[in-house]
Amino acid sequence: MSNSNKRKVDLDTVDRRLLIELLRDSRVSLRRLSEEMNVSPATLHNRLTRLIQEGVIRGFTALVDYTKLGYSLSAIIMVKVNGKYLVEFEKEIANTDNIVAVYDVVGEYDVVLIAKFKSVEDLDVFLKQLLKNSKVERTYTSIVLNSVKEDPRVKV
Repeated sequence: MSNSNKRKVDLDTVDRRLLIELLRDSRVSLRRLSEEMNVSPATLHNRLTRLIQEGVIRGFTALVDYTKLGYSLSAIIMVKVNGKYLVEFEKEIANTDNIVAVYDVVGEYDVVLIAKFKSVEDLDVFLKQLLKNSKVERTYTSIVLNSVKEDPRVKV
């Protein structure tokens, strides 16, 4: 990631409020928000466009309860990767079905994966396939028993 992508974006009160409202419900109309915030719809539209251009907002999506779709098993998979293949492995695995998050970490393992599966058998197949990858040296997997909080939104 280039330094320009890591640059901190300063938010004023209007930007922050707009983000908070979009995090709460990304389907909210700018017209309704403009009335609540006492700001013109054009101003909010311009602020939203700027937040998208700056990379603060990367997209709009629904928060899904995956258990209702049958994905009742969550796994935290730590992976030790041959160092010269680390970036290549991370890019490959990020495009794999079932993977929710890929974290490049320091410590005994190089990569932490968060994944969702419909069954233990699906996890088993995934892990055996992962271990066949010549870039992978070893893995350590934890199965989530109970999800106390799972929400990608952070208070801004």
